[in-house]
Amino acid sequence: MKSSLVILLIVLFFLACNSSTRNNEVIPTPIITIDSSEFNGRLYVYTYDFFNNNVMGNSDVYLYVNYNDIARNLWLNTIRTSAGQGEADFGFLLQGNYYLVANNGFKRDTAMVQVLGKRIIKRNLFLR
Repeated sequence: MKSSLVILLIVLFFLACNSSTRNNEVIPTPIITIDSSEFNGRLYVYTYDFFNNNVMGNSDVYLYVNYNDIARNLWLNTIRTSAGQGEADFGFLLQGNYYLVANNGFKRDTAMVQVLGKRIIKRNLFLR
């Protein structure tokens, strides 16, 4: 009884193996590719003087992942704004919440920004 059960299992095993490779047919494995661009958004930051609303160029803008990193000074990226337009282009970032700190001499501003997928986000910072 036991030997006939073992023989039956061996025969079923060989039949199962042969059925998937019948006629030398290769069964393709599906390849999943994920285009991450749908999860990225572009971030532009503009700096202004709080008192007269003039563009404030040559400001340092820091990008942080969370608020606690500001106290620890663990910034993700820093960019100096252009002299004429006061613009900092952080390029494409994964969607999510980020914190911004802009400095120009003794003037400073801190703000939170939410980057959304497939969107261009423009954030104004008013340094005082």
